[in-house]
Amino acid sequence: MRRAMVASILAVAVAAAAGACGGDSAEKGASGAKEIEVLYKVEPTWPHLEKMLKQAKTQYEAAHKGVTIKLTAVQGGNEVYYTKLALLNRSADSAPDVYLHDTFQVNADVAAGKLAPLDDYLKTWPDWSSQYSEAVQQAAKGPDGKIYGVPISTDTRGLWYNKDVFAKAGIQVPWEPKTWADVLTAARAIKQKVPGVQPFNMYSTKPLGEAATMQGFEMLLYGASGGTLYDETQKKWVAGGKAFTDSLAFINTIYREGLGPKPADAFDPKLGDKVGNWFAAGKLGIGLDGAWASASWKPGTAVKPWPEWTEKMGWTKMPTQNGEAPGAVSMSGGWVMAMSSYAKDKKDAFDFITIATNKENTLLYSLGSGDLAPRKDVAADPQYTAGNPSVKFWTDLASVTHYRPAYEVYPKVSAEVQKAMEAMTTGSKAPDAAAKEYADALPGVVGGPDKVLAGS
Repeated sequence: MRRAMVASILAVAVAAAAGACGGDSAEKGASGAKEIEVLYKVEPTWPHLEKMLKQAKTQYEAAHKGVTIKLTAVQGGNEVYYTKLALLNRSADSAPDVYLHDTFQVNADVAAGKLAPLDDYLKTWPDWSSQYSEAVQQAAKGPDGKIYGVPISTDTRGLWYNKDVFAKAGIQVPWEPKTWADVLTAARAIKQKVPGVQPFNMYSTKPLGEAATMQGFEMLLYGASGGTLYDETQKKWVAGGKAFTDSLAFINTIYREGLGPKPADAFDPKLGDKVGNWFAAGKLGIGLDGAWASASWKPGTAVKPWPEWTEKMGWTKMPTQNGEAPGAVSMSGGWVMAMSSYAKDKKDAFDFITIATNKENTLLYSLGSGDLAPRKDVAADPQYTAGNPSVKFWTDLASVTHYRPAYEVYPKVSAEVQKAMEAMTTGSKAPDAAAKEYADALPGVVGGPDKVLAGS
């Protein structure tokens, strides 16, 4: 789960360093050295970013005498990280200079004046124009057209499946479902013929946060005819509609028929960590998940390596609802390194970002995390594709991918989506009732009825 291209994508009670205050030059400590504070998240099964940042710190300090990089880790998942970051960003005295940021949160911080635009610095950094495609460059683009972060990852989403489970269920591989009905048919076959195996997994509750919204609901909504959360033409949020209700109905079917995770697992913030183990143990048939899932099995990156995954696992596109063109759907996000508007010495802070995201460090992170590499030179490196036969598939899904409407109010809209999904998980509401509740709440979330378009 995204910890749900990329991220990133990714999220301690600490007192901020003196180098996190506003102004034009970094404040000096007692030793006279400048200090740049870098905030990031760490999870027990997700050490890849910390490894990369520690390597970047060593490289940076060797090349910038008199400047110290202070790495500040937030222990916990994405939601814990977002909460801590928001808390620190309330004041120039506590805000970090540089921080890991999920692309869907960027515009909220831009609107709040918390992020510094990077355009003037990017013009002088050759890698930006030579190694990042135009699409990747848009990952942290603000509503003002300026760039507010350098990507460390991107991603796509689709379906993973266990071939041994499929064989027991009598399902032919390679499996290429054409419709949502095909996915449900396979899940039902697993439930009927392979007792003790969870047929299907998706994220659908508030504790899973954006993984539920993006990796679950939006993978359905954007694959349904006319499905979208935001109408770009009319610049309005869409209140429900058939595609919205049908997406909820799919989730409702998964849980009412006992095809998904048990309630205790569905509400577990660590569900994403469990999924990899379930696949390896032959206890899960199908998972709606991301490109990075293989990192939980690959020797060298996995806590419990499963070298056989390249033979035992299959991967395929998530189909559109009824096979509508283009026949498949994906969602992309990712994580960036961003710079605080409060950073005293922005040039030093940006220099750290360039080192953290250079080829060597991006390769280290990509190999460990399983995320898709945002840099062209990393994507072309033989080390990147070695031992992972799924890389090309996930990369090619960019041709059918969608992005979240990452406007300032999106996190609040996402929370309302999670509320509707959770009602499907528990069975507390019917799909049409939950869709209506979402439509009724939307105007108050996005700033008034004039910002809302009725769904069709």
